[in-house]
Amino acid sequence: MTTAATMTVGQFTYSTGVPRWSWSDGMFALHGMAPGDVVPTRALFLSHVHPEDRSRVDNLLDVDLTGGQPAASEYRLVDLRGETRTVLIAMSAGSPADPPDSVRGLVVDDSDRHRRAVADGVNAELHRALESHAVIDQAKGALMAVYGVDGDAAFQLLRWASQQRNIRLRVLAERLMAAVQSAGGLGPQVRALVDETLVALLDDAAVPQQQARPAPLRFSFDHRAPVPTLRLVGCVDVMSMGDVSSALNRLIAAGRDRDSVAVDLRGVDRVGAVARFVLTAARRRSEGLGTTMRIVVDAQPASVGARAGSSPESHAAHAR
Repeated sequence: MTTAATMTVGQFTYSTGVPRWSWSDGMFALHGMAPGDVVPTRALFLSHVHPEDRSRVDNLLDVDLTGGQPAASEYRLVDLRGETRTVLIAMSAGSPADPPDSVRGLVVDDSDRHRRAVADGVNAELHRALESHAVIDQAKGALMAVYGVDGDAAFQLLRWASQQRNIRLRVLAERLMAAVQSAGGLGPQVRALVDETLVALLDDAAVPQQQARPAPLRFSFDHRAPVPTLRLVGCVDVMSMGDVSSALNRLIAAGRDRDSVAVDLRGVDRVGAVARFVLTAARRRSEGLGTTMRIVVDAQPASVGARAGSSPESHAAHAR
């Protein structure tokens, strides 16, 4: 149950022809004073307005209220102890019984509402940050389980991938986890392996022998070939995607003064989605510089290549 905070309200009156003001007890309390401690004046009132708000409040006190339209604003009040609070000031013309040119006003301590608004904003940001952190951790965990890497490597992979298409890291992590959930998990082979491993760990038995890790991807640059050539040997997967992209950038740089460059994929285990993704992006960068990138996937390098209007997907068919 939330208890409403007590709101302090001060009342004041003044007349343009009389320097002395009249303050209620609440007005003295707002300024950290006891009733009668000081003689309230305009100068005293303005001395307790935050310096950054003082000019605006000073002008507000001179607003013509004779037309019946009240005036109001928000400012920061600095009390006698030096504490700052957010208050609202509202003024209207005095009643006919008041002296000529008199003004009646209220000062309402709004600091509790202001603090609650700030706290609500901070809490909302914290909640969003925690949600973002949670889904990114889930995506990291999925990559760690599949590729057998640590959390730092999984996070670096996610961050690199998000930068390639300018996708927010949280959005990418949400998409990945949604895809995993919609597919019912990571597939029967991974499930069976986790089943065997978990039961073995419960029984304190030897962990089942897993399949051998794929050989690390190897790169080599052949500058003696008719055109600069990058040769890839091994497995092109998500974990090697950044390295492949960096190697392709080096190849493109080497071919700046050439009409074409080549990427030899004959030693790649499988030309899948990852290879097609990085090759397509690299081919576009190469073509933007006026260099044709040939993609070699069979024993006839002269007959295959990524020319304008074609894509690595079409050449990948040779490898199947």
